[in-house]
Parts: sequence; C-alpha cells; structure tokens
Amino acid sequence: MIFRRKKKDINIEEVLETELKVYKTRLFTARLVLLLWLIITIGTLGGIALFIGFFGKGEIPVPLQPYIAVININRVITTDYANRLMSRLDKLKREPDCKGVLVLFNTPGGSPVASDELAEYFKRYAKEKPLFGYVQSMAASGGYYIASAFKPLLANRNAVVGSIGVIMPYYSLEKLGQKIGVEWDGVAVGKYKALGITLKKLTADQKKYLKENLLLPTYDNFLKVVAKNRKIKIEKLKGYAEGKIYLASKVKGILVDKIISLVEVKKRLRKEFGKNIKFYQLKVYRKEGFPINVKVNTEIGKVETGEVFGKSGIGEKLR
Repeated sequence: MIFRRKKKDINIEEVLETELKVYKTRLFTARLVLLLWLIITIGTLGGIALFIGFFGKGEIPVPLQPYIAVININRVITTDYANRLMSRLDKLKREPDCKGVLVLFNTPGGSPVASDELAEYFKRYAKEKPLFGYVQSMAASGGYYIASAFKPLLANRNAVVGSIGVIMPYYSLEKLGQKIGVEWDGVAVGKYKALGITLKKLTADQKKYLKENLLLPTYDNFLKVVAKNRKIKIEKLKGYAEGKIYLASKVKGILVDKIISLVEVKKRLRKEFGKNIKFYQLKVYRKEGFPINVKVNTEIGKVETGEVFGKSGIGEKLR
C-alpha cells in the first residue's frame, strides 16, 4: 500500500515575509560593506591630499632628507611676487632638513619698492640660513638691485647684469583721442594732480617735476644701495650706472664676483653639504589643477634660470 503525505497548505504571506527579511539582511550587509569601503577610501585620499598639501606648501619637500631649496626668480618683480616669495622663504626657516637656499635670477627687474624689500630681506635671511646667489641669464635693473646684496655674487659668463637706472613709461593717446572724438574732461585740484592722464601729453614742467621728485631720488637710492652692497665708491659706480647692460664676464670684480657655471656651483655645494644632498625647486605661484609645487631635481645643472645671494662662510668657499 502506498501511503501518500498530505500536502501542507502554502501560506503566501509567510513566504513573502521570509523573503523580505532575507532581502533586508542582504541590503544591510551591502550597505555596511559600501560604507566601510567609502571610509577607507576617503581616509586614504585624505592622507594623500594632506601629504601633497605639505609638498604644495613647501613645508616638507622630502621627509627626513637633507636638501637645498632652489628659488628661481624668473619674472618681473612686483610687490605681490616679493610678498609671496618672502612668505615661501619664511617657511623654509622652520624646516631643519633645508640646509640652504640657492636663488637663481632670470629677471629684467621691476618695482623699485619690491626690489628694495627683497634686497633687505635677503640680507637678513642670510644670517639665519645659508644663502647662495647665481645670475644665470639676467639680473637687470631691479633684478640687479637685489643681486647686489649677495656676497659673493656668482654669474654665468654670458649672463646680463646692470641696467642701473630708472624709467617711467608713459604713452600719450592724445592724437588717437582727437581722431575718435574722445578727450579728457576731468576736474583736479592741485597743479600736478592730473599727471598721468593718457589723453594728454605731459608738459615740459610736468616732466621736470616727475624727474626731480620721483626718478632722480629713486636713482640716487639705487646708486647708494648698490655702492654699499658692492663696496664700491659712488663715483666709480656711476660709470656703470647709465642704464647700460653688461656681460657678467666683462664686469667681474665690479658688478659680479666670480664667473662660474651652475653645474660647478652645485658640484661645490655637494662637496660642502655631502654628495647625497638633493636640490628641490620651489615655485612661488601654484599651478592650477594640481597642488604640488615642488619639482625634484637630483641631477646637476637641471634647475633653470637665475641669480642668488651668498653670504660669508659657506658662500665664500664658492669663490
């Protein structure tokens, strides 16, 4: 005899409830795994960003690795640039792994105020950390104003130095304004208050005023600062201070101290600080899109542009 089991009635609601519990359990597990993955990922990216941030600020170019920071002054010198540069260099003072600073000059000059600020800043900076200077391609006008503060002042034989003088560019649009029917119709109180209106040519009296009250005093300051920094009598310096530019090799012992290549400078720095010392180029302005501002340079002679300021002691050994 065949006995047949009686089929048990299936409760649809119980089946659905069981399936729903299983689904909720799986969903909770998946969400938990995703959350943990996100936490780990964000933590990792945060650590990387923090590390990169230090590099971008120049605060930790290479952890626990002795290096010489390289600053390339390769643009027109403005007060904004000077302030940014001084801020970057201030941070290097607090970095024990930074053994010195090599400043390279490739600049045509710029603001007299910014140049004076940087020249004075470098003099004081050299008292706290070894500072070395090298004119790689150009230190003209305000660039030379700064360069004169470095002792010894090193330069490439074909570098351009000098241009000791003051200029105030002015462009008159008076004739253009007459052609298109535009004229200046402002109101000013004071005889010289309306100076610099480009729709009017400067009068002889205005030019004399600007020359006597702005250009000549600035030029006088330029001469005095360079003469003091280079230990040259003003009378002798005036022969090189008519706005002329010179190859560094032609004014050795006057406007520069030693003719040398950047390769040789770095070779001697390695001899002084150790053959394993690294050179890292720090940028004053950050590039958009990626925060790292430090460029690794482990080969002699790879750093571009420049000029620098060296003090006695280590700097003297570069002679």
